[in-house]
Amino acid sequence: MLVLLLLQLMLMFAGGLPKVFWYYENFGLSWDGISHGKVWQLLSYALLHGDWFHLLINLFILWFAGGRVVQMLGQRKSLEIIVAGVLVGGLLHLLSSLLRVTGYGDSYLVGISGACFALLLALTTLSPHTRMGFIPVSGKNLGLGIVIGEALLWLMHPSLSLPVLSSLGEQVVAWGGAALFEISHACHLGGALAGWCLARRVLAPVCAST
Repeated sequence: MLVLLLLQLMLMFAGGLPKVFWYYENFGLSWDGISHGKVWQLLSYALLHGDWFHLLINLFILWFAGGRVVQMLGQRKSLEIIVAGVLVGGLLHLLSSLLRVTGYGDSYLVGISGACFALLLALTTLSPHTRMGFIPVSGKNLGLGIVIGEALLWLMHPSLSLPVLSSLGEQVVAWGGAALFEISHACHLGGALAGWCLARRVLAPVCAST
C-alpha cells in the first residue's frame, strides 16, 4: 500500500498524467504494448492509478479485504492471490481488447483493482456465512453479487453487440450511465474469478477431510 501511495505522489509531483504519459504508455497494460514484447505490463499496470480517487478506493479494499485474508491464510498465500488477480484480470482485459471492445484496446489499463476483487472473493469464499463488516449481507451473497454484477456489466458493453445484453447496455448509456463502461469490468471479473478459484483450492483439503 505504501508503494502505491509513493508512486502516485511521485507522478503527481512530476506534473501528473500529461507530463508523465511515458510511464503509463510503458507500464500501463495494452495489447499494443504486449504485442511489442512489453510483457512486464501484465504486472506493472497494477502499480499505476489514474487519479487519487481511483487509488484511495483500491487502498480501502486492500485494507478491508487484504487484512482479513492475511490473517486467515498468511502473507505468502495472500500474495499469490494478489498476483493471480492482477494477472488474470489483465488477461481478461486483453481478451476484451482483442474483441475490439471500445475503451479496452485504445487505452491503457492501470490500477490494482484485479487484485482487490481477487481478495474480496477470497474473503467471501473463506467466510461465506459472515457478514462483511458494514455491508448487511453474507459473504456468500456478496461474492455472488460481485461476480454476477461484473459479468453482466462486461457482457452488456455495447461494443460486444450481444443480443439483448448489448441493447441493455445501450439503454444504460442513453440514461447517462456511459461512465459505467469506461471501467474495465473484464479486469474486475478476472480478478474475482482468480480469487475464488484460489480460495476454493485452499478449502479443498478441508472439505475432503470432513
